[in-house]
Amino acid sequence: MVAEGETIWDKLENIDRRILYLLIWIVVLPPLISPIGLPISISPSTVAYYEAIEKLPPGSMVVVSFDFGLSALGELYPIAVATFHHLFSRPVKFAIIATWNEGPIVAKMIIDKLNPEQTYHKVYGEDWIFLGWAPGGEQAMAALGRDIWGTITKDYIYKKPVSQYPIMQHLKSAKDVDILISLETGTPGADEWVRQWWEPYHVPMLVACIGVMAPTVAPYVQAGQCLGLLPGLRAGAEYEKLLGRPELATAAADAISTSHILVLAFVIIGNIGYFAKRRRRME
Repeated sequence: MVAEGETIWDKLENIDRRILYLLIWIVVLPPLISPIGLPISISPSTVAYYEAIEKLPPGSMVVVSFDFGLSALGELYPIAVATFHHLFSRPVKFAIIATWNEGPIVAKMIIDKLNPEQTYHKVYGEDWIFLGWAPGGEQAMAALGRDIWGTITKDYIYKKPVSQYPIMQHLKSAKDVDILISLETGTPGADEWVRQWWEPYHVPMLVACIGVMAPTVAPYVQAGQCLGLLPGLRAGAEYEKLLGRPELATAAADAISTSHILVLAFVIIGNIGYFAKRRRRME
């Protein structure tokens, strides 16, 4: 109710902040539950990331490295899921490794979610393999480049010697790798991969990272060492759009967009109220 002598603008000026919080929840929750897929522009670096995987010849060998831990799940988990989906959908082979000790935990979460044997009819040990954590940071990267069999002797899931798997007959060192995908938050990450895999073996990279890392990886894109870059959730939503598979990143981008629309509405209403009150005082 508006008190006598009080305008609607006076009422809105003193609105309970809890109502504003409720309105934000109302506009944010629906897209988080079910992605809307609001229009977004797609950056060239996202297109390059997508096309680098899309154009891999059949039988190409890919290595995906989890260079992040559980703390970065919010930004990198949706991108990792989309990347795995893309790889499983293509006629390529890939191995999963981790340079961070929590990397295998995250990778296992994604594998369990996608269920590659049932969903994509991919055979473990032939089409893909999970090698697990290689401790040692940059030293481990260098060792993997020289001798993968000698650095990670058993796979992560079945604990069998890697030499027993058909896929590993074509993956013995960095020389056998067509492209490296680093999902990362810092050190070790792109800097170390460039030193240990690009410089000696010229293995090209794709990098997906948290948003604040984009400026540190951009020089590698310009130099041609990194073929594509996905920095943060917005890029993840762009990637999901190219894949035609809106999921977590799209939902997050939609929620950000709807919250911005609401804030814009608040600003417009606030300005209308300000000028309405100003005009009333002048009269």
